[in-house]
Amino acid sequence: MINNTNLLGIAFLVAILLAGAITIGLILARLYQRASKDRAFVRTGLGGQKVVMDGGAVCLPVFHELIWVNMNTLKLEVHRSGADSLFTKDRMRVDVIVAFFVRCIPTVEGIANAAQTLGPRTLDPEALKELVEDKFVDALRAASVSMTMQELLDKRQDFIQGVQNAVAEDLMKNGLELESVSLTRFDQTQKQFFNADNAFDAEGLTGLTEATQLRAKERNEIEQNTQVAIAKKNFEATQQKLDIEKNQRFATLVQQQEIALREAEQQAQVAATQAQRKREAEQARIDAERQVKEAEVLRDQAVQQKQIDSDRTIQVATIEQQRTTEIAGQEKAIMVARKSEEQSQAEARANEARAENVKAEQLVITAAAVAEAQRKKEVELVEAQREAQKQAIAITVAAEAEKDAAQNQALAVTTRAAANLRNYEAEAEGQKRINEARNSLSAALIDFDLTKERLRTIPQALSETVRPLEKIGEVKIIDLGGGLSGRAGGGNGIATGPVGGPMDGLLGSLLAYRANAPVIDRLLAEAGFDSGSNPLQALVSATHSSAPHSSAAHAELPGPAKPEQAQAEIHAALHEWTEALANGHDERPVTALYDKDATLLATFDPKPLETPGEIAAYFHKLTQNPELTATVQSEKIDLFGDAAVASGLYTFSYRKDGQLLELPARYTFVYRKTPHGWAIVRHHSSALPEAL
Repeated sequence: MINNTNLLGIAFLVAILLAGAITIGLILARLYQRASKDRAFVRTGLGGQKVVMDGGAVCLPVFHELIWVNMNTLKLEVHRSGADSLFTKDRMRVDVIVAFFVRCIPTVEGIANAAQTLGPRTLDPEALKELVEDKFVDALRAASVSMTMQELLDKRQDFIQGVQNAVAEDLMKNGLELESVSLTRFDQTQKQFFNADNAFDAEGLTGLTEATQLRAKERNEIEQNTQVAIAKKNFEATQQKLDIEKNQRFATLVQQQEIALREAEQQAQVAATQAQRKREAEQARIDAERQVKEAEVLRDQAVQQKQIDSDRTIQVATIEQQRTTEIAGQEKAIMVARKSEEQSQAEARANEARAENVKAEQLVITAAAVAEAQRKKEVELVEAQREAQKQAIAITVAAEAEKDAAQNQALAVTTRAAANLRNYEAEAEGQKRINEARNSLSAALIDFDLTKERLRTIPQALSETVRPLEKIGEVKIIDLGGGLSGRAGGGNGIATGPVGGPMDGLLGSLLAYRANAPVIDRLLAEAGFDSGSNPLQALVSATHSSAPHSSAAHAELPGPAKPEQAQAEIHAALHEWTEALANGHDERPVTALYDKDATLLATFDPKPLETPGEIAAYFHKLTQNPELTATVQSEKIDLFGDAAVASGLYTFSYRKDGQLLELPARYTFVYRKTPHGWAIVRHHSSALPEAL
């Protein structure tokens, strides 16, 4: 029982002690104050002053007093504007907003001074600003009056440093330190806040008015000078643009002139080649006919030679028979002297018969000679051989019978005369038949021969016409520089180039012809082309009529297309080129559009491409880019008969190094009409130059 009572007493005592300890712990926890990084405190009272920055202390009510101090950096902005703005050294007013960044000095002395001089204001930035603002304003005024407004603007760092030096020492007395000063706004005070009755403001207002008016004057001068410069530059740019357009137009016209001249030269060469081929064909035909006739003559000559040989054999046999007969007669005459007179008479009759026989034979030979009228020389040679043989036979007979030889010689002379007579008659008959054959020719062939003879005489007539030029010692050419339609003139003072366009070129050609018309008409008249008052028309008519069978020998050329149709065809040909270029990986569709003699001045190749192989190689390389296209921006088409010129702008689009690029360029296509359509004979393409 006693033990239980002791245990209860002990337990009660322990409970009282534990409760007391808990109570004391709670009281101490309530009374213990801790400082933090952003706040410190100062305890005064029992035990004296104690500054606590990073620890803690017990603060007993009644015995201790706590003052908290804010350790954070505080931003204190000072606004001075309008009537409260700052004066500068040059008596100008400026509006400023300055931010002061301050904090309590993190030392025991600094915290103590802050707690002593500022108290709880460190926890309230507005209250702290109200307390120290006058210090800041005084420092700002002191710094501003030492510098002009321009210096404040240009040397604002010096201004901030001056303010910082002026206010830092005063803040340290309050336990504060100035971290930095920022001038967040700086501007001139509005003119309305200057008081004209105030000496300072009056001086500043005068300077401000003078400066603003001077600046307004300078600004006006700058604006006016700028407008004048802009107008002048616009004028110069417009003038340069017009000059460039004029030069481009001149270059285009010169190019068109060169193209027209080149086309005319080519057409002249083609005409000359065709005429040469025609002459060669005609000469070949004439040679063939001559060879045929020579073969016929040789054949007839061979036949006649055989006929002559046959006739000669017959004559020899006849003469031999006559000789035998005459010998027999002479023997008979010797034997029968008494009948010599009858024998002589018989022989005379026999001789007459033989003469008639020879005469008949000569008639046959003469008929053959008439058929051989054009071979007079060969016939005469054959006749001479025949006469020589006759003479030889006659001499042989004369050796046997002098009388018969004399008669035979006389007969030979008579026969030769008759043969010559027949030859002359045969020649006359042959010439007559030749003339009849010529007269039977058609009028077209006769005119053709006449025209050929006239054309043959033209070079000689021209040579004789220009012979006086050999005595000219000096030639002076005077260029009037625009004597007719603003174009350069030729040597005769008449414009000859198509500088002003196709109509000006036609006008110049007509004037040039009329200036030389008397000389041309005189030359044509001398050559026989005289058809009244227009020898040139006579030459054209003779030329058209000189080839009566030309329609059968040559196909009729197609007439020129209408301008609208040709324009549409060239437009289609140009767009066919762009579509063929975009075909991709195959150069054949685009190279098929070029003539075999075409020349290409390419955009992406520095050298001229003058052969089909070079052009094909260029487009083969170009079409390897699958995204290559050419888009026509503008086009202008000019027609020159069977030639046309398309010029304008297009844009190339292609991919390079993964980027899609565009290249503006200009182009000139020269087309020539062929039986298969329009073919490109010249192509110039180049990137657009940059403007000056």
